[in-house]
Amino acid sequence: MNEDLSNTFDNLILDILKNGREIVTKGGDIIKVQATAADLNVARQRLKDCGISAEATDNNPIGNIIEEMQHRGMKMPGLDTESDDVATGT
Repeated sequence: MNEDLSNTFDNLILDILKNGREIVTKGGDIIKVQATAADLNVARQRLKDCGISAEATDNNPIGNIIEEMQHRGMKMPGLDTESDDVATGT
């Protein structure tokens, strides 16, 4: 039973990430929107809880995200950056 619940939860997260979610507008219409920041946070936390991580390289999306953040002046914990963090000023 526990594995069924876990698989159902994982499949729901995957479906939302791939296909977005349906929401009801104030007018009562149902529209499909992309995954929200909250949805992405749930997916991130699920991966973390399961011990899943990725190593950044020059050829994967994680590496590209880190490169973009560094380009914008943000410090990345555990990575060697010499510039100040524009978000915190430190």
